[in-house]
Amino acid sequence: MKQYTIRNRNVPLSLHDAVITEATVTGSTIRLVFADGIRDLFKKEAVWTGRATVTIPNIDWDSSSLTRFGETTYSMCRIEQLGQFVKSGRFEIVDELYGYRQLLFRCMWLTDTTCETVELNLSHASELVIRWEDEPVEEMYESESF
Repeated sequence: MKQYTIRNRNVPLSLHDAVITEATVTGSTIRLVFADGIRDLFKKEAVWTGRATVTIPNIDWDSSSLTRFGETTYSMCRIEQLGQFVKSGRFEIVDELYGYRQLLFRCMWLTDTTCETVELNLSHASELVIRWEDEPVEEMYESESF
């Protein structure tokens, strides 16, 4: 019997727990801005970066979706509505999954009256571009104790 082991890929940057502060859709590209940074895993311990931008070009709109989950229902939204979600509340990535030309971000959308799960599923034909500043905007999680 033959066997092949697919190893987990180590991704040196993480969007987990990062808050999207701006989202724009232009043509076939989505640009996500994280004013408070993302997690830098290049070092031994994860550290927060400064402001970061993720650009996802060449999106296949027919194979991509934005899904909003209620308590017992769900609704499909136009991806252009992503910017409205971001502007009207806190939009935090709680899970990220990277596949071959596929991205899935599970997010929590928090407003004064709402706490909902929103999934952004993107099919793309190009590489992701992530840019960040080295200096953290502020020490976001210093005061938290677990």
